[in-house]
Amino acid sequence: MLNKFTVGLALIALAYYFGQRSSNSNLAEKSNVDASTLLIGWEEQIRQPARKMKRVAIGLNVCADLIVKATDLLKVMNVEPGKPLEHNVFTSLESLQQTFYYFFEKGAAVERFFSNAKLYQKIIEYTDTLKEKTYYIGGNAALMAQKMTDSDSDIKILFIGPVGPKVNAMFNKNIAVAKQCLRERDEVHLIMEYAKGDKWGDAVAPVATRLITSNDYANSRLDFLEELAANAKDFKPDLIALSGLQGLGDLTPEVKEKRIVEVLHQLGMLPQGVPVHLELASMADDATVRQLATQVFPVVHSIGLNEQELTYISKTNNGPHPDLEAVNGYAEIGAIADILYWMLTSLREGQRSRTPNLSRVHFHSLTFHIIATRVGTWENSASAAGAGARVGGLQACNFTTVIDPSKAELRIPRAFSRSVNFAPLRREALILDPTQPISVWRRGDVEFNFSPVLVCKKPLVTVGLGDAISATGLLYSQYLAKEMPW
Repeated sequence: MLNKFTVGLALIALAYYFGQRSSNSNLAEKSNVDASTLLIGWEEQIRQPARKMKRVAIGLNVCADLIVKATDLLKVMNVEPGKPLEHNVFTSLESLQQTFYYFFEKGAAVERFFSNAKLYQKIIEYTDTLKEKTYYIGGNAALMAQKMTDSDSDIKILFIGPVGPKVNAMFNKNIAVAKQCLRERDEVHLIMEYAKGDKWGDAVAPVATRLITSNDYANSRLDFLEELAANAKDFKPDLIALSGLQGLGDLTPEVKEKRIVEVLHQLGMLPQGVPVHLELASMADDATVRQLATQVFPVVHSIGLNEQELTYISKTNNGPHPDLEAVNGYAEIGAIADILYWMLTSLREGQRSRTPNLSRVHFHSLTFHIIATRVGTWENSASAAGAGARVGGLQACNFTTVIDPSKAELRIPRAFSRSVNFAPLRREALILDPTQPISVWRRGDVEFNFSPVLVCKKPLVTVGLGDAISATGLLYSQYLAKEMPW
């Protein structure tokens, strides 16, 4: 009988063989054929849900994103490359420089709070000297609202969060802001983008991504959280989506604890039968991640996250593969599936709620997506995974309606294991078939819906991809509630 090590070596060799086949002298031609075939495969496999959502309540984080080219801004501020070192909070230009360099070399997205308000305002003033800068709607919740209304002209959104005049003017006409939530000033978040191949010092960016920073206390405090349940109940939505809880890590332990209590209070007042989705974003505080996992996750039905957030949750809650890292946007598929299984079984069963709601996790990364669900809780998840993966490539390349196959490529092995820890799924490699790109498999009571991503070769947009992906996936998903309360 083959042992685990021998099987692992065989799978690695198989994946390497398929990878080598796709990296020969005909790579460009083969990549275009695969991309074109995959686009047709998506069209054949992706289906709308039997019951489409008509009304969605969304909150909490919203801001005006100020987008600049990272290296241009650093140059006008006379910030030079130095020692790469991760900081959980920015207090100075040095901490910004070191953290930027640390993640720039890795090609990983990161978001950090800037605690020095005067210095942060000074940095915003520096952006006035740049030739290129743009304001967009920002905040995970706001971006999800905008994406849903852009994707479906019939859907109605109620937004609950601190909305200023810039954002309100940019919102789609089908987004109504709760009256109590309108403010006189926008919170401004600085988005420092860079492209694949950009250079800073001796480092070259392996992928296109960004660093985000702000001095935003309104969203960290979850302003207007108290308006959530009452407004949502009056609106009678088919779905409630929340984001911004990652900002709790910027608060003092005492204030954070009070806000988490209020989050649980508001979620507890929401009507049964209406699914609640929680979209996560970059997190850097261990205690906050543990609190969210043990207190908030049990009372939501669905979670959206990327590889950084997924592995951080595993690491801080004694889950599998805590040291897993993505290399050039790719994390081992079988290891990701193991963590998703753990979230929907061991982590879920160890939560405080006697009947935890958590039944769906949408994992999205640069190169592939997996939507994992508890069997019998959600339908159309395969289509949701494919639709989310498709919109990721579409938005990254700033295409309007369809992906140009010559400008996108597959970046995953053509053969891979579906698990590292579970022998029956580890022994047999899944070989990617571009004609049927969406794959489905089960492990116990958890179903996995997998889709590769067509990665944009020269991305034009990096901000808001995860929010667009999760929003799209939710529009294609159908929660199997026994009965809606209205």
